[in-house]
Amino acid sequence: MWLIVALDSADDDVDLHEIASQCGYDVPLPGIDDVAEPVVVEWQHQPCLALKLATLLSESDVQQQLQGLKQRLISHPSVSAEQVLAVVFDDPR
Repeated sequence: MWLIVALDSADDDVDLHEIASQCGYDVPLPGIDDVAEPVVVEWQHQPCLALKLATLLSESDVQQQLQGLKQRLISHPSVSAEQVLAVVFDDPR
């Protein structure tokens, strides 16, 4: 399962590849066993980060848990905001 995350950057000199390689990341939800390092993907003509989750949860369970999540998933000084755009099962790359 993959989370597709759109980011807003406060620094125009930092690109998404740099953020992906330098950021901290976590998906602190019950049932998420592991999160792989984010990769840059294009989702609906928008560059985003994709995080691969190790979980047995359903897509709707993950989406429901994300709604109540107060913590950021991506930690980087250039990231001013993030938004989860999708939860998908197929590799988005």
